[in-house]
Amino acid sequence: MTHAAAPRARVPGLPNRDGRFGEAPADFVARMTAAHGLEGALSFTDFLRRSVDRDPDKTALVYEDARYSYAGLFQAIDDAAAWLVHEAKIAPGDKVAMMVDNSDHYIVWYLATLAAGIVSVPLNTKLVGREIAYQLDNSGAVFIVADAAFLRVVADAEKALGRTLPKFLTDSDRVPAGLRDKGLPPVPDIDAPAAVYYTSGTTGAPKGVVHTHRGLIFMALQAGIACEFGDPGLVFLGMMPLFHIASHVLVLPTLYLGGTLVVATYSTEAILEIVEREGVNAFFAVPSMLLMMVQSPARGDVDLSGVQVIQFGAAPMAIERLGEVQALFPNASLVHCMGQTESVGLIVTLPSDQATEKLGSVGLPIPGCERRVVDGDDKDVAAGQVGELVARGPNVMVEYLANPDASADTLRGGWLHTGDLGYLDEDGYLYLVDRKKDMIIRGGENIYSTEVEDVIYGHDGVALAAVVGMPSDLFGEEVCAFVVRKPDAAFEEADLQAHCRAQLAPFKVPRKVIFLDDFPMTATGKIQKQELKKLPEFAGAVRAAE
Repeated sequence: MTHAAAPRARVPGLPNRDGRFGEAPADFVARMTAAHGLEGALSFTDFLRRSVDRDPDKTALVYEDARYSYAGLFQAIDDAAAWLVHEAKIAPGDKVAMMVDNSDHYIVWYLATLAAGIVSVPLNTKLVGREIAYQLDNSGAVFIVADAAFLRVVADAEKALGRTLPKFLTDSDRVPAGLRDKGLPPVPDIDAPAAVYYTSGTTGAPKGVVHTHRGLIFMALQAGIACEFGDPGLVFLGMMPLFHIASHVLVLPTLYLGGTLVVATYSTEAILEIVEREGVNAFFAVPSMLLMMVQSPARGDVDLSGVQVIQFGAAPMAIERLGEVQALFPNASLVHCMGQTESVGLIVTLPSDQATEKLGSVGLPIPGCERRVVDGDDKDVAAGQVGELVARGPNVMVEYLANPDASADTLRGGWLHTGDLGYLDEDGYLYLVDRKKDMIIRGGENIYSTEVEDVIYGHDGVALAAVVGMPSDLFGEEVCAFVVRKPDAAFEEADLQAHCRAQLAPFKVPRKVIFLDDFPMTATGKIQKQELKKLPEFAGAVRAAE
């Protein structure tokens, strides 16, 4: 069937020097604070609860066969919050870890902890025991909410930790309906810690990013505008891992807007079917997911015309592939999102109506957020000059948990130092060129891996690509490309090098191309470049180049 297009907010106007929407960031924050009463005792959960009053019988959450009205969802949340307080005896300010996969259970228990003034610690369900042990220890978690599927890894973590923690198992333990009648603790202050999200830890130990209720509330207010959905007719598909901040940018604001949230776990064919069946009109995806959808044999068997907006980000998206995505979702506006865990997932977005004119840009600041590009002394650089992206706003973290040195360094001068390298054009649009750690320096020449990857993606036979630096005695580093071919594609290293040589300076052309059947990915679909460097194929390439 064909779904009617849901009305949605459009990004108004063009940017100016006072802010993306003709409003200075400080004025946006002041206006939202006054309009929504953002002061005193107010949890993120209670902020979302306001949608119950607007339409208590509307469907709020769908997961497989489970469907919750707004009234029913918040009753379940309050029962779980009461259980944590009265049965588990967890005090406000204590930390509860979550090892829960995408499901209705995740939404209920995450919001229940916050409603009770407890700090939620979502854990990456793909981690092993040793990694989980570190995060349990670092966070000081006193309790775990877990799916039974993760009991073995939790046991491994407890063994490494040297202690066990009390648990609630979402599969078997039950919360009595009406337990909320026993009462809840006082609502926490809006500036109290709400959640700790651990960074991916691709280099060094993961850091616990602390966000307050205010920070989460503001992201709900900011995201709907910046990501071009703002209508109660919204049916949003949450298929990214819910433990990750990227989901919370868009998944939970759906409830603030009074829309319907459909939760699923990503599997290409299943997701395409869900989009049609549930009338999904918006979703967020990382580029690798979109590319898998474009290449899926099932893409022609479903009607995807009802999708009105797709947000994408978390990893670079080759410009050449955007047209393929647009063809698959003909009525969808494509909004590029960029941010990080430390900013509740967003700093800038590229308006869909500027996608062609500003091709390659990641966009403009979200409402209430400021951004600059600075040099090593934190001084602004000129338009067109590469520097580090820094940002500040109500969505920026308050600290890294129990890590004052890293907190002070990352937040020096009151600005979040992102570690992303980029530049601003004359109109204030941001263009990213690389992460600091991913920049390759060959014989004193800076090579941005994303630039080489974009060229590689221009080859018709390439499905996935990742570029890293390879040690070189002569130049310090050489360019090494990892490539996954499309099915039935037939080309070799020399062919790809010739393709790159036609579009890149000679020093940027990959010295070595390593073909793989698949890439190691994070749970959120990012290619793990550090893991690629651990492969024997990479070690062999290094030896061959010596």
